[in-house]
Amino acid sequence: MDLVTEALRELSRVHALEVMVTLIVVMISLIVLTPLLSRWLGTGTDRGMENVWIMDSGCSRHMIGHRKWFSSLNPVSTKEYITFGDNGQGKVLGVGSVSLSDKLSLREVAFVRNLGFNLVSVSEVLDEGFEVRFKKGACRVLDAEENLVCSLLPLGQVDLTSVSGPTRCLVASPSADIWKWHRRLGHLSFDLLVRLSSMGLIRGLPKLKAEKDLVCHPCRHGKMVAASHTPVSQVMTSYPGELLHMDTVGPAQVASVSGKWYVLVVVDDFSRFSWVFFMEFKDEAFGFVQDLVLRLRNESHNAMRAIRSDNGGEFRNSRFENHCRDLGLEHQFSSPYTPPQNGVVECKNRTLVEMARMKLDEHRTPRRFWAEAVNTACYIANRILLRAFLGKTSYELWFGRQPSVKHLCFVLKKAGHLDKFESHCLDGIFIGYASISRAFRVWILEAKQVVETCEVSFDETMPCTTPAFELSSDDEEGTPIFEDEEGADDVGDAGATAPAASSCPLCYEL
Repeated sequence: MDLVTEALRELSRVHALEVMVTLIVVMISLIVLTPLLSRWLGTGTDRGMENVWIMDSGCSRHMIGHRKWFSSLNPVSTKEYITFGDNGQGKVLGVGSVSLSDKLSLREVAFVRNLGFNLVSVSEVLDEGFEVRFKKGACRVLDAEENLVCSLLPLGQVDLTSVSGPTRCLVASPSADIWKWHRRLGHLSFDLLVRLSSMGLIRGLPKLKAEKDLVCHPCRHGKMVAASHTPVSQVMTSYPGELLHMDTVGPAQVASVSGKWYVLVVVDDFSRFSWVFFMEFKDEAFGFVQDLVLRLRNESHNAMRAIRSDNGGEFRNSRFENHCRDLGLEHQFSSPYTPPQNGVVECKNRTLVEMARMKLDEHRTPRRFWAEAVNTACYIANRILLRAFLGKTSYELWFGRQPSVKHLCFVLKKAGHLDKFESHCLDGIFIGYASISRAFRVWILEAKQVVETCEVSFDETMPCTTPAFELSSDDEEGTPIFEDEEGADDVGDAGATAPAASSCPLCYEL
């Protein structure tokens, strides 16, 4: 009997020891697995905070640290981390949808590990078309008709509370100082602000940390400037006639001798060879461009690919569209009010106008001869200006031979037709070169008309001083030829006209 009692006691001690060991193992398992399970479930370290909702104006997206709120949740394949205010990080475990009320459902909500609060982004709610109103102790979300959609109150399951403790939104905390000083110091640029704070040159300015992708909307509205245009560093076309640039200049301050107010400038992209055409109305541009394109297609063996212009009504119309479609041409347009995108012809405009103005001012020629001066400037520029990167004149690149300037002159004293019984000459002023013949354009002082002739004799030793030729006044000298010589993009109506003016007849004598 004693043996049986002793055996039972020994068995009881062994069983008690096993039970004790089992309890110890269970306790150790709970201690080790509870934090891991808590992180995996995303419950965070703040017990009881899973019901705390924060309407955060600095949060860039909705973030939730508790799985139970999601009505649908999809895991993410990429590694994405959210940085908190204490420089800690939480991994984005998934993205899903959360319903706060029957009328408000949050989409693209990030499920963030170790996030102890539920953050609702004000900007995301506003993007959904809702309105957020803050009052003391409450926050209300209204729809477009100002009906209540959701209310976050200081008490209850859905709670509006202030953020306390180490868990903070990064957008609302670390960069708060730099935003505060950015506004205090007159919206100083962030780079300069950080540099000044690091140099210690200003008392009271704390050390600020540079942040990436900071955008201040008032700065954008107040400091926005036009984008720069990088100069072209190579020839963009392969042969002459491939691309034509065109633009109109005018109206002029006074009508030309033949009653013209505008000038159409066309420039070849490859050679920079240019043509000028003078118009009374801007809508005459189509006729000149049509004739030039057809002539160049007949003269050149290379195919014309495109034309480029601004958005002016003289270019952007149905006639140009139909003509380009029939010939298989691409009509390229610059952006509205962006002259640098049509810079080739804009620079040519300035060159021609400046050269014409200097020729008129040299001998105080009346401004009504501006068209002759521009035409002569174009004639000279084609023969003397070198094409960048190619080292040849525009004339040589277009015609394949070097230009000659043996016939150039500046002032014509005598010109006329030989006759047996009359004077052998007529006094005149040289004003330019004929465009379709080998002749000079001369202003006959007696007849007060322009003639084209090759029977001329020049005197370049002194300017014209005959009283028959009126000189420009002192007020007229040095004044602009056109009302706007800056080459601003013209997007007005086609056919805009200047006031009518009298004109002299155009006479051709070869």
